[in-house]
Amino acid sequence: RQFGASEITPDKKIVWDYDAAPGTEIHTAYPLGEDRVLVMRNGDPAKLLVIRKATNSVEKEMVLSTGDPHGVHGQFRHIRVTQAGTFLVAHMDLGKVVEYSAAGQEIWSVAAPSAWAAVRLKNGNTLISGNQLGYVREVNSSGETVWEITKNDLPGIPLFTVQEVSRLANGNTLINNW
Repeated sequence: RQFGASEITPDKKIVWDYDAAPGTEIHTAYPLGEDRVLVMRNGDPAKLLVIRKATNSVEKEMVLSTGDPHGVHGQFRHIRVTQAGTFLVAHMDLGKVVEYSAAGQEIWSVAAPSAWAAVRLKNGNTLISGNQLGYVREVNSSGETVWEITKNDLPGIPLFTVQEVSRLANGNTLINNW
């Protein structure tokens, strides 16, 4: 919700709440089991946070580089934890996707202009959505594009702002085109 994150039950009861600090924005709130949440706090500095819900205490904090520390809104959108326990981060303002170790060291990166989200696939490849550039790209561990669909590849369905992407169990790719 841009200036915070909440967990809400089906009957609309707020059971967990986190407010962003002044001058910061939240564009990722992703559950890590029942008791923790991964939060990306855009700001100066931008911070990846793992928060323990019961106490709202920060269990992990990683400062991430940005292109413009004052351009808070365009820094990051969706980040995820991989099966290996690393962090897959779409640096929207830096035009790349970076995988960080749990200790915060960069271990892999690939150029990805305007990257909104990145998802590690079961085959080890990474699926990337290209926001306003209107693309979805699958890259291998060497950063080579192995599959891509671009803005005008779907007759009658132009890709405008591609946000979330998912690979379904049947091999199809679900694209959130805003």
